[in-house]
Amino acid sequence: MSGFVCIPSIASADMLHIAHEINRVRPLDRLHLDIEDGNFVPNITFGIKMVRQIAEYCGETIALDAHLMMNNPELWIKPLADCGVAKLAVHMESVRYPLDTLSFIKRHGMMAGLALSFATPAEYLEPFIGSLDYILVMTAEPDGANQCFYQPILRKLKRIAAMVESHVPIWVDGSIGPDNIAVVARAGASSAIVGRTVFTAANPVSSVREMERIASDTS
Repeated sequence: MSGFVCIPSIASADMLHIAHEINRVRPLDRLHLDIEDGNFVPNITFGIKMVRQIAEYCGETIALDAHLMMNNPELWIKPLADCGVAKLAVHMESVRYPLDTLSFIKRHGMMAGLALSFATPAEYLEPFIGSLDYILVMTAEPDGANQCFYQPILRKLKRIAAMVESHVPIWVDGSIGPDNIAVVARAGASSAIVGRTVFTAANPVSSVREMERIASDTS
């Protein structure tokens, strides 16, 4: 797929009607799983049983990627691979030896990414760039104030983009919507995780495609 890509995060959907919510974005053929443990971040989303059910319901027509916001993410690598997850990003702040973890992810047949928390400097990525399939940059953090997009994060995105020189895709995650998707695209991002903006829209697919159009026109 060419151009800027937006990936809906099911964690922002209505959990009481999750099958219906998946169907609302099914034409996009992609879905993001934010898996949070209540320790690495304050929130808890869902466990491996729910991931299995989501994967079974999605079938082979929806590509799944996962973002582990948790301690001890290594324990989840094989179970997620067994569910058919295609891409997996772990937080470099949560693993002691990132290269070993990236290799473990790839041995299980998934593309491997490193995620950076809001306050982690871009330079921490430099030793690992050659082993990365993608980078996920948090553009908001749990702050008790609706997790707002923080404009100074754009400087960090530009530094990362200069480091990788477009060889490694840069994803952004955190309060991304039509009002800021153009600026993250210009700063070097090629994909965005989108949640509340999509699942609160009357037509989620149209919402995603409009954001992709805006980003692609300005990147």
